[in-house]
Amino acid sequence: MHGLALGDLNIEVQEADGKLVQRWKGSSNSRDPSVGLRPFLELAVAEASTRKLVLELHFEDLGHFNSSTVATLLRFIEKCGQKAVKLVLYYNGSQRWQGHNFEAISLLNRSSGLVEVHRVDSGDAPERMS
Repeated sequence: MHGLALGDLNIEVQEADGKLVQRWKGSSNSRDPSVGLRPFLELAVAEASTRKLVLELHFEDLGHFNSSTVATLLRFIEKCGQKAVKLVLYYNGSQRWQGHNFEAISLLNRSSGLVEVHRVDSGDAPERMS
């Protein structure tokens, strides 16, 4: 699977140790990011499901995402649950906007057990939120 460049957003993709790892960088400020993100994320879910990979998404270096991106991410998380794909999210806890969004995501997805949310502060070991 290849990465994605969508306006100011860049997503790098690597595969390692049974994981499909995405590193989100820049800003997701498109008015309708789902146009580019949805096919990319659906491909990631399909590949992870078929190949029994864990999806690991890193947002620590993301400068901003808007509410439209949050909505797209929530649909993606739901799709992971439908396909029984384990999803692990990492965010930068020292950025308040990331903390607010990912703490809410961790609360919304406690029941499935397929979503893990980890807070990472600069240089610290990840702290599991869910």
